[in-house]
Amino acid sequence: MKTVSKIVLPGIGIGTICLLAWLFGAKETAEALSAVKPGAVGILFGLQLATLMASAWIWHVLLNREASIAYSSVFLINQAGGLVESLTPSVKFGGEAAKVFLFRQQTRQDYRDLAGILLLQKFLTLAPFTLLSILLFIPALIHFNLPPAVPVSLFLMAGACVVLFRVCYSAAPERQDPDRPVPNEDDAAAESAGTACNNSPVKSVLISFIEPARRWTARSLAFFHQARLSAARLLPPGRSIKILMVSFAIWAFYPVKVYLACHFLGMEASLLIIAMATLFAYVISMIPLLPGGLGTYEGTMALFFTIGGLSPAEGLAVSLLSRLVTFWFPLLLSAAASVILLSGGALHPAPVQPGRPNAPGANQTAEPIAK
Repeated sequence: MKTVSKIVLPGIGIGTICLLAWLFGAKETAEALSAVKPGAVGILFGLQLATLMASAWIWHVLLNREASIAYSSVFLINQAGGLVESLTPSVKFGGEAAKVFLFRQQTRQDYRDLAGILLLQKFLTLAPFTLLSILLFIPALIHFNLPPAVPVSLFLMAGACVVLFRVCYSAAPERQDPDRPVPNEDDAAAESAGTACNNSPVKSVLISFIEPARRWTARSLAFFHQARLSAARLLPPGRSIKILMVSFAIWAFYPVKVYLACHFLGMEASLLIIAMATLFAYVISMIPLLPGGLGTYEGTMALFFTIGGLSPAEGLAVSLLSRLVTFWFPLLLSAAASVILLSGGALHPAPVQPGRPNAPGANQTAEPIAK
């Protein structure tokens, strides 16, 4: 079923784009795109590659706070995770899980520590995007009638940033009390089983269903708590400024690429319209409907460009060129990175470094690279 969905959902997204081209004028859209020269596409590809390298740099900095991993490995893993993100409508969660699994193989870090790094990385990349979108939302609200999905999405994103900030920066490191006994899950299970036996048959049946759920919830909360502590000790707020600035530049660079796309297509639009079309298209495409926001991104961007005076076909042409650069080109790189990782020859587990604060002890062993 999952395999079918990975084929059907992207097909629906591509079909939606074809439907938009038919509604807006397929011939007019194709004529607009024909004005682009191969050299111009190459320039846009180069700018997108720089963006991808900057995104991998953020991961590299966070991972090397308590481990050791080469930048080339981080770039490959980050791109391979992007392949999962592009094929699943999961707001990147599927891709992030794949990255955590591969980073675990490379760094030998505990999954709880990697989950903490993931939480911090999400905040450091989502917060600048949300700030830029809110700054654009204020003048856009004054001059234009925005779709209701825009303010709703911004509200949800701002709420997510607040939650992530609280999770990553408000957890105080715990002091381990050596005299405090460590709870044993087997003892707890035996105690629960004994209690169940002393109860009536009905209560025993209820407990047999409730107890696994209770234990799973307790383990999940303990995992999240440890991940939160890991994120809190990883990077204090003052040392996060550099990464936040890089992340801000990454997101601010996306409207620049769309501006260049308009220029290469021979179209003119105001900088405010270009910025709104770019960032709000990403805001809407984050709604987990179709993989990679296929269809929703293109339709939203075309809508904003029509507000700015372009025809629907011209707006769609800009969005298609933008997506070629920011979605299909990275998707090709992600597929290549996945092939390299599956070949098993590009990555090698990092050596254990006992001097690191989080270096694994002798009781942890490296997991082999999946082939």
